[in-house]
Amino acid sequence: YTGTTNMVATAQESDRGVEGKPRTTEKLANSLKVSGVVGVALASFLLVSARFLVGAMLGKEAMNPEVMAAAVKYVRIRALGLPAAAVIGSAQAGCLGMQDIRSPMYVLVTAAVVNFIGDAIFVRSSNPLIGGAAGAAWATVFSQFAAVTFFINWLCNKPKTRSKVVNITDAIMELTGKPSSKGKSRRQQLTDALKSPVDSVQMTETSMEKARPLKAVSQKVRSLFRKTHDKKKKESKKTTSTPARGILQGHFGARDLFKKPSQEAIDGFAPYTVPVTTAQFGRVSAWISMSHVVSSSLGPINMAAQQVVFSLMMCLTPVADSLSLTAQSFIPTVSEGKPTLARAKAMRKLTKSLNKAGAFFVAGMAAIWALVPFIAPFCTSDPVVIARIKEAVPVTLAIMMTHAPFCAQEGMLLGQKDLNFIAKSYGAFFFAVPMFMLRVKRAALAGAQNVTISTLWSVFLAYNTFRLVLFSGRISWLQRRREREVAAMNEDAVSP
Repeated sequence: YTGTTNMVATAQESDRGVEGKPRTTEKLANSLKVSGVVGVALASFLLVSARFLVGAMLGKEAMNPEVMAAAVKYVRIRALGLPAAAVIGSAQAGCLGMQDIRSPMYVLVTAAVVNFIGDAIFVRSSNPLIGGAAGAAWATVFSQFAAVTFFINWLCNKPKTRSKVVNITDAIMELTGKPSSKGKSRRQQLTDALKSPVDSVQMTETSMEKARPLKAVSQKVRSLFRKTHDKKKKESKKTTSTPARGILQGHFGARDLFKKPSQEAIDGFAPYTVPVTTAQFGRVSAWISMSHVVSSSLGPINMAAQQVVFSLMMCLTPVADSLSLTAQSFIPTVSEGKPTLARAKAMRKLTKSLNKAGAFFVAGMAAIWALVPFIAPFCTSDPVVIARIKEAVPVTLAIMMTHAPFCAQEGMLLGQKDLNFIAKSYGAFFFAVPMFMLRVKRAALAGAQNVTISTLWSVFLAYNTFRLVLFSGRISWLQRRREREVAAMNEDAVSP
């Protein structure tokens, strides 16, 4: 998705003023083809390795055959939706690269409606194959395929415009028809309109007063050709807020998703493959190691509390994730090209704007997260679990306050294609974060009494804070380097 957003945003800038946007269309179409192949590959991998991965997460210490079977079934069902999810993600990333936020919103609303209907139908079923957790998985899969169908149709078909036809034949026939024909009242109105100026207007020597009766006649005659309601034509063109709609018309179709992408399309993503994949593994390692520690060593009370806290956090963090996507949409249009003073100033201004937006998000997310102690009783009725949730609120509140600024910094680095730095950072995090998480597990298994989910979230807070400081420092360093390059170029231009 990162590669798609960057490539489409860059192509969009180069296609500015070009009819048809050929580069943008090509990059988006190639991205959809590649994402379909990647989705099928990931689905195949999960279908085969689901049992091993679930077992590794649960741990041998907490292995339960019933839980294992239910979890494996859920993962395999969800794996069936990965091809659709991959295409949706790439299409959404492409829309964001074109700075179109409404098209993905329409698709997400469609998916949410289908998912809700699917949950209502399947979850309550007593059939073990389609009911309960499996039913929720099936509902999600169906919603993903419904969404990808809607999205492809949205991108490949432009809206039909209907031209307004004004028919004046009937009006002319009524005005010039025989006395016995239809339109007698309108003919009488025309006669009265032609007579009224002569009867009511006093002739003077002023040219303006001579023109008034002619103007009145003209207005009355024109009114006879109008229909019962008077509509004014708007000549100004309406600017569309969904530039992605129909952009692939004539260049891509649903069948193209089943075609092998060209080598050129695959090569376009090559620079992003290793760095972004490494970054994703680095991110996921923190969540997997945390889930492993909770499920294998902290007991059912902490597991229940962790489920509530994690679910609430996953509801709120995507709000801040939008900062990263926004940065990836706007940054490439500024950072691409030869360094100039104007680009350096624009980058500094854009960085400040994203940081201000991050601060705004911090205030909003902190205010919402402060309500978790009041929300917890609606998520569980167990007073011990509620107490454990409230105990974790201070540290998770601090995480929420660092999450939005971090997303802004990460998005700016991705937008500037500083992929090697990101890959190296997350490569280190991939080993460091699980190492500290597993230390909590060892302490819990050794009989430590004060080890709870708050301990794990404290480790995550340290990790998040370190990422924020590291990425902020990197962005400052890149900005100073950019300004030094511009200054050096100016000095070379001035020197004889």
